[in-house]
Amino acid sequence: MIGFIGLGNMGSPMAENLLKKEGTIVVHNRTAARCEPFIAKGAVAAKTVGEAAELADIIFLSLPGPAQAEEVVRELVAHGHAGSCIVDTSTVSPGLNCALAELALAKGITYLDVPVSGGPAGAASGKLSLMIGASEEEFTALELKPYTDTFGDKYFFMGRRGNGNAIKLINNYMAFAAQAINGEALAMADALGIQVDDFYEVTTKSSGNNMILGAKMAKIKAGDYKPGFALDLVVKDLELARQLCQDAQIANFTLNTALQWYRIAQANGAGREDSSAVIRVIRETEKKR
Repeated sequence: MIGFIGLGNMGSPMAENLLKKEGTIVVHNRTAARCEPFIAKGAVAAKTVGEAAELADIIFLSLPGPAQAEEVVRELVAHGHAGSCIVDTSTVSPGLNCALAELALAKGITYLDVPVSGGPAGAASGKLSLMIGASEEEFTALELKPYTDTFGDKYFFMGRRGNGNAIKLINNYMAFAAQAINGEALAMADALGIQVDDFYEVTTKSSGNNMILGAKMAKIKAGDYKPGFALDLVVKDLELARQLCQDAQIANFTLNTALQWYRIAQANGAGREDSSAVIRVIRETEKKR
């Protein structure tokens, strides 16, 4: 049986697609009320993580961060059975992925880091990118693709445990640093009297264009900061990326600069808003000068 733990903004549409395929799955969430819509559609709710481990052979995780992932995986390993598989789509540190994989292996359980990118809309439409901490041969042998195909359509095999999250953190650093640059650029346009529509008309069709610029354009124009990917999670991911740099003794000035803007946005109460709220905070900060 398939299990899913973590029914948040990303986990819910992923679990929904798995439920459509399987007819029934085991679900668990710290806030039990999130399980109710799935129960109504045929899912079985596990009262505890341990119960989910006993009921399911393959368990997918979508959790907020390292602390939650470690707690849940340790519980799954304690109550799980040899031959089962844990597919962790959470964004955590590569070092934690490796440690959890070793912990699971000692009990005959396979643990894979398979972080995803594409947001809730991508999860719902089955168009997520999957960054897999394993070889294609191992992934194929585990027969996971029929399940991951329900929410993902782009597969990237990174060879070994931890490298799925390593490339995810690098990707997120690039996207969120670009978003901070976009905010600074908009603040420049504001100061020079360039209208927002004109700013986007030029930059999205010129060499300054970047994927997140277009993706967040409608939100910025409408002042809509309802979260797709919460700003608090950006700070978590950038902190993890910074730790990756420290561990590998890699200099990265841009990451630290971007992180400070997101921390300022947090301090201004934007933590639970969309990541693009950093652009509003940058523009408002410059207007106050």
